[in-house]
Amino acid sequence: MKNFSGSNAILTGASKGLGVHIARALAKEGVNLVLTARSAEALEQVRDEMLSYDVKAEVIPADLTETDQFDSLTAEAEQKLGPIDILVNNAGIEISKPYEEFSPDDIQMMVTLNLTVPMLLTRSLLPGMLERNRGHIVNISSLAGKTGFPTQTPYAASKAGLIMFTHSLRVELADTQLGASVVCPGFVSDDGMYARVEERAGPAPKILKPTTPEKVAAGVVH
Repeated sequence: MKNFSGSNAILTGASKGLGVHIARALAKEGVNLVLTARSAEALEQVRDEMLSYDVKAEVIPADLTETDQFDSLTAEAEQKLGPIDILVNNAGIEISKPYEEFSPDDIQMMVTLNLTVPMLLTRSLLPGMLERNRGHIVNISSLAGKTGFPTQTPYAASKAGLIMFTHSLRVELADTQLGASVVCPGFVSDDGMYARVEERAGPAPKILKPTTPEKVAAGVVH
């Protein structure tokens, strides 16, 4: 997809942080948006801003860890906007502490939201994209998924899985007009995660140097 003005996108994790910057970058390109996250009030504020870019913007509040709802979420999104051309899997969670301090629930929650949710939501949208032979999946991973970092073990493992999921899907879709991309930023400078990790584990390796949310959002558009 090269010219996606007028396309329809679902963006997860759209209520705050990096999600707002991605929504803004897509809206500036003329992409209509379905914004989803848990907080309806925060989503509505983002939607109101997106409408100023002369695109359609709809809100679907959802707890994505309830993974049995994706088919209904997809159906509602298509009812509101029409066929979905772009999926940006941005929702995720990071917990930073020594591995032995993680509870089983902590680990399960990170793997579910960071890896299982993108895989299942992609699976829900892919048949329609294949039928139309049009679509693109963008997964937001992390450089932590390419290199180990202390206090980030479950997070890094889940993000590494997301990278390989994207690579495998991209190969599988090679003979179609569909695409799959993965964006792997270092620590995003204004989301608070970098400061928390530095406090626990010291300065990050150079490969994990901070980046800005604007640069990540531009990477998504690219």
